[in-house]
This record gives sequence, structure tokens and C-alpha cells, in this order.
Amino acid sequence: SPHLSRVLGLLGQCTEVASSFMSLIKDDLMDYTNTLIMRVFFRKAISRSGLQHLAPVHKPMPPITNGPSKEIRTSVDWTETAVNGDHLWLETSCSGELCYLGEDTCVLKTAKSAPRRKCGACKIVVHTACIEQLDKINFRCKPTFREGGSRCLRDNMLRHHWVHRRRQEGKCRQCGKSFQQKFFHSKEIVAISCSWCKQAFHNKVTCFQLHQIEEPCSLGAHAGVIVPPSWIIKVRKPQSSFKNSTRRKKRTSFKRRTSKRGTDESKWRPFMLKPLPSPLMKPVLVFVNPKSGGNQGTKVLQMFMWILNPRQVFDLSQGGLREALELYRKVPNLRILACGGDGTVGWILSALDELGMTPHPPVAVLPLGTGNDLARTLNWGGGYTDEPVSKVLCQVEDGSVVQLDRWNLQVERSPAQPEEGTQKLPLNVFNNYFSLGFDANVTLEFHESREANPEKFNSRFRNKMFYAGAAFSDFLQRSSRDLSKHVRVVCDGTDLTPKIQEQKFQCIVFLNIPRYCAGTMPWGNTGDHRDFEPQRHDDGCIEVIGFTMSSLAALQVGGHGERLHQCREVTLTTFKTIAVQVDGEPCRLAPSTLRISLRNQANMVQKSKRRTSVPLLNDPHAVPERLRLRVNRISLQDHDRLQFDKERLRDVSIAVGIVVVRGDCDLETCRLYIDRLQEDLHQTPSAGHRVHYQDECRGLPRPGSAHRLSPNWSFLDSTSADRFYRIDKAQEHLHYVTEICQEEVFILDHDGLAGGPATGMPDLVVEPNSGCVNACIALTLFHQTSDCLTRNSSKAIPDVICATEVDTYVSLITVFFLSLFQLSGSFFRGTSLLVRDSTGCSALHLASQHGHTEVVRFILEHGECVLLDLTNRETGDTALHKAASRKHHAVCHLLMDSGASLIKTNFKGKTPVEQARDAGDQELASYLTSKQLPTTVSHEDLETAV
Repeated sequence: SPHLSRVLGLLGQCTEVASSFMSLIKDDLMDYTNTLIMRVFFRKAISRSGLQHLAPVHKPMPPITNGPSKEIRTSVDWTETAVNGDHLWLETSCSGELCYLGEDTCVLKTAKSAPRRKCGACKIVVHTACIEQLDKINFRCKPTFREGGSRCLRDNMLRHHWVHRRRQEGKCRQCGKSFQQKFFHSKEIVAISCSWCKQAFHNKVTCFQLHQIEEPCSLGAHAGVIVPPSWIIKVRKPQSSFKNSTRRKKRTSFKRRTSKRGTDESKWRPFMLKPLPSPLMKPVLVFVNPKSGGNQGTKVLQMFMWILNPRQVFDLSQGGLREALELYRKVPNLRILACGGDGTVGWILSALDELGMTPHPPVAVLPLGTGNDLARTLNWGGGYTDEPVSKVLCQVEDGSVVQLDRWNLQVERSPAQPEEGTQKLPLNVFNNYFSLGFDANVTLEFHESREANPEKFNSRFRNKMFYAGAAFSDFLQRSSRDLSKHVRVVCDGTDLTPKIQEQKFQCIVFLNIPRYCAGTMPWGNTGDHRDFEPQRHDDGCIEVIGFTMSSLAALQVGGHGERLHQCREVTLTTFKTIAVQVDGEPCRLAPSTLRISLRNQANMVQKSKRRTSVPLLNDPHAVPERLRLRVNRISLQDHDRLQFDKERLRDVSIAVGIVVVRGDCDLETCRLYIDRLQEDLHQTPSAGHRVHYQDECRGLPRPGSAHRLSPNWSFLDSTSADRFYRIDKAQEHLHYVTEICQEEVFILDHDGLAGGPATGMPDLVVEPNSGCVNACIALTLFHQTSDCLTRNSSKAIPDVICATEVDTYVSLITVFFLSLFQLSGSFFRGTSLLVRDSTGCSALHLASQHGHTEVVRFILEHGECVLLDLTNRETGDTALHKAASRKHHAVCHLLMDSGASLIKTNFKGKTPVEQARDAGDQELASYLTSKQLPTTVSHEDLETAV
């Protein structure tokens, strides 16, 4: 019947649906089973691959008992009981992170507020009560040494230390995709990463392969500075053998033998180093002073333990400086990083002198103190902001080695019995300076007050306020006004006492480095003074400087003291108890005689410029000639609130404007462009039109900044994956723009308002002018034709000072493609002919270089005489150098008729005559030589007459 056939058809369809459903369930079950098997396999394999090849074979894992809990280790163990793979548990406040053990093994599954610990070496977080459970799953920390057994001596290969991560920054090494941050599924393991090389993979079979578990580790980007665990060997304590003692022959003499057993035991150390020399390795030994710079020292210590081998990072508050240097003294190409103030650096240098290490390892400085004058001298800046320590290690590795003079201080007691004061200085060697008088009085008063009431000096702001009050009080009391009457100074046999008494100096400084008193330069520039040489820290000379109260005040605004002498030996005699200080350590010195002499020279690491964001190959197209950068402002409130969320910080940033700079422009030069951009944006134009800012990424207008930037704004490094990092203002000349940004420059406004809705502020404010040059057309023409000029000619396009500096910059760009009439029109509207680009080239430089005779004649007629000998900042060339090297005879004739100098040399030591010879123009060289002869004779006659 039709009904029966219909029922049978329905049954057939149901059977097909059921079979397909069962096949789907079967496939899903198979996939789920395979996933579980692979996860269990990975977990067991990772736990096995950590240390089985390095741990001693004869020592099995101790069973977990109900006895006393295992000791929680918070620092590196250097004793004979050290266990390889022990975690370094540090206190942490990251209560939001889950326990590493997971729900299956965690003891406190439901306790959300239970105390947690974080390992400083592998960065896992567990409950304090779950630490013992790590032994059950056999998960140890990354190895830091190897046992001294024969089997371990043959196995020097370091394997990866794989760790599961529920949160991971960056991208997968296998597929190149980013790790998804699953906020609502944070219990799932998203990545597997190595604690040594920092490689990370997705927790998938397609990304993390089985063979990678036992692969050797390359130690990553910092392999050149990391001390491999195979170098550090744990040595067994020597024991006397019973078998050998029974075979010992009987003594026939009754003379007592000296026992060497006690001597051997005293020299025995639990650890030793056997380095493998390699010219590509520069191991870095890190010493951190946690007391310097507030809480910065502790954070820096933990960051270095994560990147390096924890056994090459030492906490100076726990001692062990001398022992660490003795352990690493035979490591080739060793470099030392001192994290602290100038006192910490002096402490390390003195320890190196006591040990007599040869060669002397160079010392780099990570400034954590307050003054940091030595760090400023070596280009490390006035203080550590929050720069990634990974960059710091690269700078230590690539820095150049320079010498630093160190000076002895010998004190001889005066025959007269002093009523007060001491005959012993706090330090008998100084690296920075030795001073007496006003500054020492203020420092001593602060030191004595802090010793009496240390609880009142726990704030850096209070300390500065106390310094200011002590200086003002000493100024009113004039306690140092008679200093010149009670001292006698003899430098290299020259008595400076009459000059000191004549000037009535209230402070005398013996300076070894250019920096003093938190960054000031008391010696100043000696370019206009023929009696003194420029100050250097490696010339074996010390500078003697005198200060009055007025010169001390002017020191803070760029002034300098009275230069007295540059000498190699000083004899200082005091006839009264006077306050002195040695590298910031003050005391009251009784009447005595001090002798200052050169001790030795220490090797230091000077920070140099390093372009990290471009390839190392010599690719001429790697760095663009010009960069168009958008400047965005971030307020301090938004930065503190969203510092770990880069995308939200990028969204709340406010546009300031656009600058166009060279591809190799540094941050110090870029700051000038941004400051000038602010000045132009806040001018009130009478009538103008605006070119509004458009966000190219989102296609929507960005809000503009209607507030002026604070004077102390700073750059932000936006290239890191996790957050924005501040750049120290004192280190801006060491960073290129391409190192901290790609298309947008982010700056931190310390005094600005938080981001939000704001009025539209243009990035270009162009004022229309009815003169002969239309500023808008000039700028548009420049942007359209600059690339063509670069391709089709050798004319170099100078830096754009800022987008709205039209009239000023027109005087430069007209040298290339505008007429003389337009240049004259710009000049008569008030534009200065002294304007220069970032390389120091003026309009006369550019016109002379490209042979624009009429433009050169106009500039010489209407410009100032200083233009003739104005030099380029990069090469030291004058306009005559430029014209001679390009064989422009007419331009050279004009410059010579105007009085250009022929004896001025560039940075290569070459005169314009030599430039013409190098260019192969003998005719021009002969002409310049003929013009040089009368000038030389007149100079000789002048010198003879004098």
C-alpha cells in the first residue's frame, strides 16, 4: 500500500541519519582521544626533557613524605648542597594568574586568594602550598650548572626547557600567527615556550613537533652574552681515601710534616668554571644593587634572571662580589654590567684592583642611582626609565671599550692636633671628582641628618627638598666664604694659591670626568681658550676648577667655573677642619696634606649608537632617505592606566601633527622638529586654511591636540610586543627614529590632560601669502618632486624642519627647484639666511654644492659673514669645501672674493685645496693655492710681531 511504502521510506531516511550521526560521533571521539593522548605525551615528554641528561644518575628523586616541607629557595644556592633545577621562588602579586599545575594536580583549586610564588628563572606561578607537587610531576626549572661526573663531562649539549603557557606574547615560531589571548578560557594552555631561547609554539600537533622536545637549544638572541650551564661545574668535596691510607709507607723520620689537608679544604670551592673560548661570545656578569633607585634594583634583578643564566646575576646586598669575580676571572671576553649608582661602579672597580685581574674586564653601567655622572659620561644616561633589558644587553655587547683614569688620594696628618675632624677619607681612590667647600658642606649636612634619622629620608622628593634647604642655609651662613684663606693648592709645581685667594673661591673641584653634580659640565667648552685642552677621562690629567657662589648658580643653566689648571699631580694643604667629599662620600677633614696622583686606567664600556631595527647587511635601500611620521600624544594618566594594553593606548592617543625627517634621524633631532611643530600650531594666524589629520588605518578622523606639550615630554618605544617603553631624554642622541617606531611616533606628555574628545587640530597650518611665493604650492611641489630629484640627480634633499615652517624652509628648497626671485622674495619677507637643516647645511652650503652661482652671489651680498666659515655637523665642510669638491670654479671665485678661509679643515683634516686635488681639478687647486700664499705670510708676520 502507499502508506506502507511511505513508512518504509521514512525508516530508511532515519537509518541514514542515524548512521551519519554515529560516524560523526566516532570521528569526534577519535579526534578528542588523539588530542588527549598528545597532551599527555607532551606533558610527560616535557617533564622528562628538562634535566634527565644533566642530573646525576646515581641520585633518584626523593619520595614525597608527610614530613617537614621542602625549603622554599629565594636565591641562587652556591653551596655543596645545591640541586640542579631548583626554582627561585619570588613573592608575587599576580593573583589573577592560575596555578601552573592546573585543576588536576593543584591542591588549592577553589582558593582564589591563596598566596602564590613566581619563579624568577622560568616564570611559572604556583600556589605556595603546591610547590611540593611540582616534584610529583617531575617539573624542574631550567638547569644552571652541570655535575662534575664523568658522564656529564661528555654531554655538553643544552636542550630546550619547555614550559606550558596560558598566556603568551608574540607569534608562533612554526606558523607565524599570533597567540590568541583567551580571557574567558584562560585555563587552556595556548603555547609551549623555551625558558632559554624564548621560542614559542602553539599547543598544537601541527605547530609543535615531537622531535623538538630533544633538540639542542641555541640560547636565542642573547647567546653571545649568556653563560651556558655546561661551563659551570659543581665539584665534589675532596675526601681522603681509606685504601690509599693503608698502603702508605711507614715514616722513618720523626720530623713533623706540615699538614696540607687544611690548606686544600680552605681553597676548595663547590663550583668552578671551565669556559670554551669563542671570539663571538662576550659573556656578561651582572651585579645589581637593589638599594639604588628605590625598587628598580629588585625588578631589574628579576628581569636579568629571566633572560640570562641566574648564576651570572648577583645581588650585591647579599655579598659575594669578590667570590663572583674570582669565579669568573678566567672567562675570556668577559664584560661586567654594574646596575646601580656611581658608588656601585667604584666598588666593583676597587674589587677588580684588589684581585689584579688581567686583562681588566670592561665595566658597563645601568644607572639606578641619583647623580649618575659617570653613567652620563659614558652615554648610559642619567637614570634607568623602563627600557627593556634585552636592549640593554645588546648595548653592553656592542659598546666600545674606553679607558677611565682613576686617582689615588694619600692623606698625611698635620703636626697640629686638630680639635675635630678625621684624618681618614671615606675613599682613598676616586673616579669622578674630589671637592671641598660649599658643595661638600651641603652633602655632609644631608649625610649627617640621614644617619641620625634615616626614617625621614625615604623619599627622593624629600631628599631633594632637604638638599635645597641645606644649600640655602649654608648660603646665608656663608660658612665657606673664607675657604681660600685656609688652603694651599700646588699643581705640577705651580702654586695656584694666589689666584684662589684673589678670586675668593668658595668651592674647589678636582674633576676627572666632564659631568658633575647630576649632569652639569663645569669645565665647559674650551674651543675659544688656547691655554686649556678639551676635557677627557682618559688623558691622565685632572682638571682643577674654582667656583664662586655666582658661578655655582650659573652652573645649573649651562655655565662653567673658573678653569685653574690641567695637571697630573696635586698637593693640597688644609690649615683648618674643612668639609670634603670623594665621589659623593662626605666627611670633615682635619688639617692635613693630600696628594692626588694617577693610580691606573680602568676599562669601561661606552654606549654607542646602534640601529637595531634595520638589517645588518649593507643594503642602501634598507633605510629610507625621508620618513613621514605622525606624532601622537599620550597623557601620563592614560599611560599609567593602560600601560599594558597597547591597542587601547593607541586608540586614546591624540594627534599632534606630521613631521618629515631623514631616515637616519636620531631622537634628539626629532625633538627639535616636534617642538617647532608645537610652536607653529599654537600661533594664531590671521587667515589660513587647515589640512586636517586623517587616520589612514581606520579611515576616520583622529582627534587633534589642542593643548601645548609640556617641556619635559619624552619619546615612547612602540616596537616592543608587550607595552610602550619610555626613552630617557639624556639618551635620545643614541637612538634612531626607526628604532622606536614604524609610521607613528608616540610621545608621553607628563603634564598633559587625559585623552578624550577634543577639537580638531590640524597637522598642517598653512598661511596664505600674497607675495611672490605661494607657500602651499612650494610645499606641494617639494613633496611631489623630491623623489624625482633623488632618482635623477645627486642633489641631496635636506630635512624638513616641520610641516608648517614654510617661510623658513623655502629658503632651502628654492636652492634646488625655485628661482632666485623666489628666494629673494622669501628673504625680504623676513626669512633668515642662517637657517640650517639637521645636518648643519645652510642655503650657502647647498647652493655652493650644486653650483648655483646667482644664488651664491645673492646670499653673499645679503647674508652675514659667519656664513662663509659655517661648518656642516656631519663632515665639518664649509661652503668652500663643497664647491671645491664639486669643481665649481665660479662659486669658488665668489667665495674667495668674500673672504672664505682656506686653512679651515673638515673632520677628515682636509682643506679646500686638498678637496680640489682629491677631485682631480689641478687648475682649481693651483688657483686656491695662489690665494693661500699671501694669507699665510700675513699670519706669520702677525705671529712674529706678537
